[in-house]
Amino acid sequence: MQPRILDVLRTALCGAALVVGIAQAAAAQSPSSGDLTALRYYWEQQDETSVRSETRRLMLEFPDWTPPSDLGQLFLQTEPERITEVYRLIEMGEFDAARALIAEIDRQSLDWTPPAEMMEYLTLAHAQVEFEDAERRGDESTLVNIVRGVPALLSCERVNNAWLLAEAHTELGDPQRAIAVLSAVIATCDAPEILIATLEKAADVATIGTLAELSDAAQRQAPEATTSIRAAEDRLRLGLGAEPRAGQREQRIALSGAASVPATARPTPRPDTARRATVSTPARSGDGAAAPVTPGGGGGGTLSAVRAAASRGAWAQCLSLSQGTRNADVLLQRGWCAYNADRAMEAVSTFEQVARQARNTDMRRDASYGLLLSMLQLNMTEQAAQIAAAAPLTRTQRIEIEGQILDQRGVRAYEAGDFRRAAAFFSAHAELTGSTRRDLGLLHGYALQNSGDRQGAEEIFSRLHRQMATPETERALRSLR
Repeated sequence: MQPRILDVLRTALCGAALVVGIAQAAAAQSPSSGDLTALRYYWEQQDETSVRSETRRLMLEFPDWTPPSDLGQLFLQTEPERITEVYRLIEMGEFDAARALIAEIDRQSLDWTPPAEMMEYLTLAHAQVEFEDAERRGDESTLVNIVRGVPALLSCERVNNAWLLAEAHTELGDPQRAIAVLSAVIATCDAPEILIATLEKAADVATIGTLAELSDAAQRQAPEATTSIRAAEDRLRLGLGAEPRAGQREQRIALSGAASVPATARPTPRPDTARRATVSTPARSGDGAAAPVTPGGGGGGTLSAVRAAASRGAWAQCLSLSQGTRNADVLLQRGWCAYNADRAMEAVSTFEQVARQARNTDMRRDASYGLLLSMLQLNMTEQAAQIAAAAPLTRTQRIEIEGQILDQRGVRAYEAGDFRRAAAFFSAHAELTGSTRRDLGLLHGYALQNSGDRQGAEEIFSRLHRQMATPETERALRSLR
């Protein structure tokens, strides 16, 4: 026998000799794993005489307990419920309690040691909470150190961590490291929505040349999304005051004179809304260089599985895995999956439910953001405007939501022939967001033209034509002659 088995057996037998009265012991309803140690040993050794003797002793000590006819089933069922409890404690954020329970199970079980994936999940979940706390406090240095200590925080499933890490490096005055983080995301992740959102974040700190390099890398990662990535790059270049890249053209909106109106563009689905979805982002090596983002991360449990499906863009699988859940974190992720799967009504209902049972401000904020995006997807503009006024959004989220509201109000006013009001909405949109899509820019020009401001219309049409000459801009300029 192994030394550990001997030690545990000796402890159990000594304990049996020192029982302090059957009445006191009977307070327990059934024997614990530790109480069953000797019985399990005899059963494994096929010592039937000792098994019968130990079974009688346990039945005297625990009068309410009846052993099963097949003792093997008893030992097979000793731990699963406690293991499930460990994962439940981790998901509730009760990390000290989870560690204490793991230690207790380890002490009481002969042949069980904590699985590596359980301990990794515990470490990762705890680090994620500390990471989010540091981010809320604006403690960029601590945030960076947490990631260095737990690189698994950086994966495509937890891509929001990578974006926050890049922002932290920027705030610490190190934009090169921020670019290195974002570059690592693009070199590792292949979901188009992640790549496009990462390009958008890089535009805040990257040069035009670096932005082009990142765009090329993103297209290699997701060649099926080349058109969308190129369009995103050109949009970002225009926002930075640069021409579109040679050989690239944005998708053209057919505007026939002032009467044609393009469909309102929907927002790019953002993986940070698959928020705290379990993914790793770039870790740092000793010299401070960004290490590649590693896929995966997370661990056991429904939340992990749902987040993993979301990180792959497997919206239908995400919705299937989260069906019927009452867990707020799973529901929040389900809401984003419904949104990205174009099931906007379901997303609205789900986000409303999360907002009602949110445990903290962050969860309420994210649910409100998802609710508003989903309502705008359904063109529920005025209802969204009412909710947005009191919603606890971040500055970036508020700009995006209010920008979409102004966008939809402008298009609606244009369709109704209220050109002055449409032009005012488009002007407010440009002022709020700092940039204007070409389709909205052309509509703005036509709205000014139809309301009698030909000079304002010509300025807009000429600027768009200088940025990128297309049949649409040529037609717009000709309409003024």
